[in-house]
Amino acid sequence: MPPTCTPNNKVPDGAINGNGDIGLVLGGKPEESILYFSKNDFWKAQNGYPDGGVCYIGELHLSAPSLKNAAYEVQESIADATIDASYTQKDGSALHIRTWCSATQNTVVIELEAIKKAIDLNCSFRLAEGMGSQNSQGEENAVQWFIRKFEGENLEWPSAVAVAFSSIEGKNTKFSLAPNEKVTWLLSFCSNHDNEDYKMEAIQKTVHLQKEGITDLYESHKNWWTNFWQASQVTLNDPFLEKYYYGSLYLLACCSRDIDFAPGLWGTSLTMDATANGWAGDYHTNYNHMAPWWGVYSSNHVELSDPYDTPILEYMSKGKEHAQKFLHKKGVYYPVGIGPKGFCSSMFPLTPDAMMKQYGTPNNDIENGYMFLGQKSNAVFCTTNMFMRFYHTYDQAYAKKVYPFIRQVADFWEDYLVYENGRYVSYNDSFWEVGPWEGKDWEKNYGDINPTVSLGLCRMLFKGIIDMSKFLQVDQDKVEKWNHILTHLSKIPTVEQNGFIRIKACEEGTGSGSRTAPGFGRVMMHGLLFPSGVCGVITDSTFARILRDEIYRWESDTLSTNYEWKDSGWDNLGNGFETYFTSAARVGYDGNRLLEQLKHRIQQTAYPNLWVTQGGGGIETLSAVPSCINEMLLQGYENIIRVFPVWPKEKDASFRDLRTHGAFLVSSSRKEGNIEYIIIKSEQGRPCLVENPWNSCRLINDDGTELILESPVLNLTITKGEKVRLVPNSK
Repeated sequence: MPPTCTPNNKVPDGAINGNGDIGLVLGGKPEESILYFSKNDFWKAQNGYPDGGVCYIGELHLSAPSLKNAAYEVQESIADATIDASYTQKDGSALHIRTWCSATQNTVVIELEAIKKAIDLNCSFRLAEGMGSQNSQGEENAVQWFIRKFEGENLEWPSAVAVAFSSIEGKNTKFSLAPNEKVTWLLSFCSNHDNEDYKMEAIQKTVHLQKEGITDLYESHKNWWTNFWQASQVTLNDPFLEKYYYGSLYLLACCSRDIDFAPGLWGTSLTMDATANGWAGDYHTNYNHMAPWWGVYSSNHVELSDPYDTPILEYMSKGKEHAQKFLHKKGVYYPVGIGPKGFCSSMFPLTPDAMMKQYGTPNNDIENGYMFLGQKSNAVFCTTNMFMRFYHTYDQAYAKKVYPFIRQVADFWEDYLVYENGRYVSYNDSFWEVGPWEGKDWEKNYGDINPTVSLGLCRMLFKGIIDMSKFLQVDQDKVEKWNHILTHLSKIPTVEQNGFIRIKACEEGTGSGSRTAPGFGRVMMHGLLFPSGVCGVITDSTFARILRDEIYRWESDTLSTNYEWKDSGWDNLGNGFETYFTSAARVGYDGNRLLEQLKHRIQQTAYPNLWVTQGGGGIETLSAVPSCINEMLLQGYENIIRVFPVWPKEKDASFRDLRTHGAFLVSSSRKEGNIEYIIIKSEQGRPCLVENPWNSCRLINDDGTELILESPVLNLTITKGEKVRLVPNSK
């Protein structure tokens, strides 16, 4: 059936395609197909929420009145990133549409074919309107062009995008498609961030393809996707899970390849401008911007995370100014929402009238006009992906790139934490977001002390910067201080209830965290398990057992009835899909039960386009299935490689070239309960510890030499670029 949630201001349910910079969504009905187009760099950089944010470009309408009531069939092929639509009448006449965003240039190809009967068509491109955009259109070199732009003194920087539109065959936009005739339409996109002469660049791309055709373009497109899928592989013998595993990676690859402009909350799947109802489509620094990439490191698609760091690093100068001006601290202090090129997307409305309209109060000077929302942890949250990429690759160039930011974050926490009674304490640091949308008494929600998320992320930060500084051989004079903070941070707050140790949102205080039910939920998980990786069954088995028991209680916990807030539960469809399941895998939750819960969660909100949605955001859910499955098949974040640590023993599975800490690519297979082999390739020659799944095994080197190993933990020396194979030793 046709999409029912396209267009909307969040995740659409139409078929999706993209090349990492431009994207399209197929909506509409057989008699009028609508293709929606967006681009990562098309922002309105106006201060004062919600006046700025990421915007979409426009729509192509394919009108075919004779197809009313036709059968609707659409296939989104993730293997070669194409969309095939067939609209068929009862007499067998049909229109076939094949469309794809070229993986190698910003051009969309739309191939139309009439089956059995002629079809009258009208192809009409329409620019999006609103948000104060300036729109224009015309024709040049037999190519229609369209421009939508934002410019003016009230913007931090201008944005403009041009679309060139024509057919290879020289058809008019209103034409008759003869039986079995094929017509190809082209749309080329270029922004002012791509090229100063963006209109002419878009036109020239289209003119070139009119002359040369699309054969070579499709071959390069197909080759890109073939190479992408060859980077790694999982075989689960479960078509349902495999569909959403690979579908999630596909959807992220469709929107995350432009290193200069990261995808916002909705990726390149916008079907309307992202305004207040879409949180400006920005980069939320308290988890939303980080989460989309949490599955790409272990999936060996590290390159998809290239855009992640750019907006964070571009905001550094403002972050330093915020820390000094608003808190009188060193380092950096980030608001909850930022955009590209140092833009702040989360300033409160700039006038009392606008503030009253949006939030019901004229006070637009809350937190000096910026939405920090009481949280001090936004900047340290930004380091999570940086450390994940560092540990998975040990790439020196990358470490040098992000280290200055990480150092500024460490400087902030060194200055902000209060050392008293032999421990470091974080005061006035909100567990939840605090703001005027919470009602007239909202300010009482400030005042948390030692929120779990900050304590966990600070453990990750100071361990990480010690490791990275040693790797880069810089700031060795700071290691002693950083280690003192790491070893003297306040303990994770807990409370004993009914004989059980429960995790608290914060130690104490007067804020919303203090009124949150003890348990173990999404925000706590961020700081303690995933993505932080500060706890696990190897590093602290006792505490990991406490966390695991907390997750098991989700099935029966009724404690929340006595509290204003709760942060845990499999039934939470608002936020948490990207966190719950991978965290459960890290603490050894039962594999069969975990897969059962994962499938149930997917079934509740999955769209036909393979996007598993949740209420609190967009592309962050694309990490959920890959990260959980990978963590069940392979763990190495505790510096010991463990294969199939949580995967049910009776379920056959295999994987190839999953990536783990230490810059290792690992392959393995389990069949009929037995692990058949482990193959480890070392990219950096780092120390390699492996949990031995056999009593005795043979290590086979690249040169064919063998060694018998029988230790429970194998301490291997694998030189850079070398690959070894471990197999059971049959005595």
